[in-house]
Amino acid sequence: MAKPKWLLPAGLGAAAAIILIIVALTAFRGGEEALAAEDVEQKIISMYGGEVKDIQQDGNVYRVQLSRIDGEFLAIVDSDGGAIISLEKTGDTELIPEGDIKAKLAERYGAEPAGLTLKDGIYSGKVEKDTHITDVEIDASTGDIMNEEVTDKAPAEQAEEPAAAEKPAAPKPDTNQNQSKQNQNQNAGNPGGQTGNRGNQNSNSQPAKTVRLTENEAAVIALREVRGELDDVDYEESDDGGYYIVEIEAGDMDAEVQIHAITGRVMSVLWDD
Repeated sequence: MAKPKWLLPAGLGAAAAIILIIVALTAFRGGEEALAAEDVEQKIISMYGGEVKDIQQDGNVYRVQLSRIDGEFLAIVDSDGGAIISLEKTGDTELIPEGDIKAKLAERYGAEPAGLTLKDGIYSGKVEKDTHITDVEIDASTGDIMNEEVTDKAPAEQAEEPAAAEKPAAPKPDTNQNQSKQNQNQNAGNPGGQTGNRGNQNSNSQPAKTVRLTENEAAVIALREVRGELDDVDYEESDDGGYYIVEIEAGDMDAEVQIHAITGRVMSVLWDD
């Protein structure tokens, strides 16, 4: 029995409709452009913080290994659109030993911290120098300096040691007797008595001590003035105690900060692009 001719166009129309539906679904699924690995990494860091240790594409997803202070994590991210499918903790973060942190701070500041405390994956310490105190926080997993605050000591504390040096030595019990004899020599016209008296006065006076900042201390002061990355520190002699030139990279600009080597005063800041 022959099929009606009208059935043929109807069948072709149905097949065309199915094809259109498949094409539309495919277009909808691929409408969002697949993200690059760099974009996925930036999204993970902005959302969760930490450091991305590894990222691999596995079909339509990225597998991201993330390290944070509170542990190691595995994130599964949809490559189309960057939706976070899952985030699973895979282990605890290995912390840097306290002794290594102390050695790092001693190298940076020229002195070991008075003590270190560990809380929430962050070491906190205090380094004391002659002219200032530095409070510092360090990431226990990476060793990076997270926060650094420098507080100058009071002027009276800074001047205590030089003042002690300038104080004349305590007189011996027989000083008055010696002075009386010298006065008698002066009255008799003996110039030798005068010379001896001046010699005793000079021997009792001591020159004041000066404490020159270290390169690390000058760098800390300069970084407080100009935020950036330390490039170089040079010392220059001068009649008033010398100074340091601290070079800092601050984004697209370079800065040279001149620090007085004795007082720690910022003398000038020069910028160069």
